[in-house]
Amino acid sequence: MSFKYLLLFQLILLCVANNQGKSVKLSKKQAHHKHHKSQKFLDSIMDVNDDSIELLLQKHENFYLAEMTVGTPDQKLTVLIDTGSPNLLLTSSLCQQNSCIQHGSYNPSLSTTSYYIEAIKLANGEVGNEIDIQFASGSVVGVFFEDRVCLNQYCVNNQFIVGIVEQTEDIFSQMKFDGILGLGRIKEAVVKNASYIHNLEYDNDTRNFSLYLSNSDDDDMSSELVLGGISQHLIAPGEEFKFFDVTSDNLWTINIKAVFLGDERIDDCNNCQGLIDSGTSFISFPVYAMEKFYQKFGIYQLCSNIDSFPDLTFVLDRGIKFTLTGSQYFKRNTHALFSKDICIPYIKNNPIIGDELIVLGQPFLIHHYVWFDEDQSKIGIVKSKQQSHQ
Repeated sequence: MSFKYLLLFQLILLCVANNQGKSVKLSKKQAHHKHHKSQKFLDSIMDVNDDSIELLLQKHENFYLAEMTVGTPDQKLTVLIDTGSPNLLLTSSLCQQNSCIQHGSYNPSLSTTSYYIEAIKLANGEVGNEIDIQFASGSVVGVFFEDRVCLNQYCVNNQFIVGIVEQTEDIFSQMKFDGILGLGRIKEAVVKNASYIHNLEYDNDTRNFSLYLSNSDDDDMSSELVLGGISQHLIAPGEEFKFFDVTSDNLWTINIKAVFLGDERIDDCNNCQGLIDSGTSFISFPVYAMEKFYQKFGIYQLCSNIDSFPDLTFVLDRGIKFTLTGSQYFKRNTHALFSKDICIPYIKNNPIIGDELIVLGQPFLIHHYVWFDEDQSKIGIVKSKQQSHQ
């Protein structure tokens, strides 16, 4: 049975060279990082405490990664942090394609706590022993295991794992990670117990989390995933979270009322949805919106003109606006064949997503700190300290 997570991440066509992030580290609340539950809304749904789990992520090119251990004894693997899917998906030793063997892989035969699931009742009610997962950039076939999975000392025994046994060769050979740690909504999972953060018994609040993606190599501005809380120091001075209803039981989507490029409206939305997706390297628009964008810019611009580029503004519920400047939705070309003064947009069209879905990927998340609340079906967005610095 095929489950389609079409927007988990896109093929990485643009890379940011020489970005070396801070090593992965997971700890309880640290003295220099004061964790809060965020203003009156967050205070009303959970008690302020010191039990939030902070994970500092490693940035590698366009990927935001964490290191986890699987099995007994530990097998170390690097996973992509992805809010676009809820499953733990790992390259397995059962896959012998070149695109698999060049990655680290989970070897269930080397783990004394591994259990192969011959058949399981899937989320759609059917019984199956494998799954075909379709991405925007390729596909994988996986079989099912349970095993011990840890982020540092925070472990889940009998965690459900999708072990990749076959994958699209030309696409996934380019990826710089061994698997995907899904932080998406649980109803989109392969099975009900698929989500690591839902299974984590360290704190009941860990299924609610905040995510900050840094575009900086500065150790004081490392990317952070905080399970069960927020890091107040990442919020721009004078800014507060604005909260929005999540519009889907399956995905982290919110209403988008309009999109403006400068003064020109480029969307044609009656009921557009914005998917908050940390696994996507671009902002993705429907084809018709990209046609208007390309009419304005073409496929590239001279970087010397970047200060004159119009703002890209997203209008959400209640007329609340979030804006990216030209330098935030364009990037300097790093390809040796082209001039270094060529800037390319972090924006792509995606014919798969239809006419009313906009993917707010890394360019949006890099400049906004986001709270994901599974319990209350809310998303909180605030301008990040990083954006205020720029």
